[in-house]
Amino acid sequence: MARKVWAYAKDKNHQFIYEKQSEQLKIFYIWDILRLKERNPEEYKELKFYSTEFDEINRLELTVSEHGFFRYKSEQIDEETKESIYHSTAMLILMEMSQINFTIDNDNYYFTFSKFLVEPCLRFKHFDKDEEKYYPDLVGYFSADCELYDKWHGCLAIEVVFTNNCYSKKINSFEKNHIPIIEVSMSKKLKLETEFCGEIKFCVADVEAYYYALKKIFAKKVFGKIRSDPVSNKFYKDKVASLENSFAQELLALESRQELYKEEKLKLEGQFNHLNLKYEKMKAEMSNLQSLLEQMKQREWSLNNKLNFYKTMGFWQKLKQLFQISVD
Repeated sequence: MARKVWAYAKDKNHQFIYEKQSEQLKIFYIWDILRLKERNPEEYKELKFYSTEFDEINRLELTVSEHGFFRYKSEQIDEETKESIYHSTAMLILMEMSQINFTIDNDNYYFTFSKFLVEPCLRFKHFDKDEEKYYPDLVGYFSADCELYDKWHGCLAIEVVFTNNCYSKKINSFEKNHIPIIEVSMSKKLKLETEFCGEIKFCVADVEAYYYALKKIFAKKVFGKIRSDPVSNKFYKDKVASLENSFAQELLALESRQELYKEEKLKLEGQFNHLNLKYEKMKAEMSNLQSLLEQMKQREWSLNNKLNFYKTMGFWQKLKQLFQISVD
């Protein structure tokens, strides 16, 4: 059984209803519709409700359940379709968010979206293989300044999973066609102690309260997992250009450092030559000083000998020597 919390609607003229002064289809929440049915039954009767696929041809008529959800009017389709209130609510909240703060493997990604497509039909054709059709829950288009805009070619598929994860064939097809997938898992924690599956033991007030509670959680952060991570050609080209530019800058910096090295080398060689000249000059001065020192030592030795000789002379010898010096 399908249990949807939102729908599109046609008026009495069988035209889909849009938001005023907008190209966006108007969202009809199940709680608002049940209030309308109670307060203004005539206006309610003028409306026919439809599923929310992007392609109008795929939209099917829905009926209103008093318990708080839309279901398919066709019993067969309703029985074949498995969609929970948890899945429908999460899709609705994400689709209404222009900015989503994803936490993926402990990394944060802040995405800004310009628009969302709800369950668009994507057709992939791979060479001689049969055409493949997929209906991702949401395809969001990034704003131009959004993180990963170039890498992911400006768009992203979001899959809300409650029981079954994306299967391998789908992931491979999306990646081959350059469409990334972020999978948002509706864990037990995100059920917020509610039970909207199986036997109906809830009312529309419970569904409305769950919508607003989950909206507060998603406004802070949304935990997800990247299942398809393609890289666009533009991203590769920009990356190569960036690396080439970085290499050119490094080369210029290296050449500049080489010029500085040459200048510094010449400067140091000049200083070395100057110091070498001063060293040679000091060596010559040291040699002269050493020669003078030797001369002084010789003179000191001669004077010491004379002094010692004078000390050994007697009075008359000293007197005789004194007269000899005077005569001389």
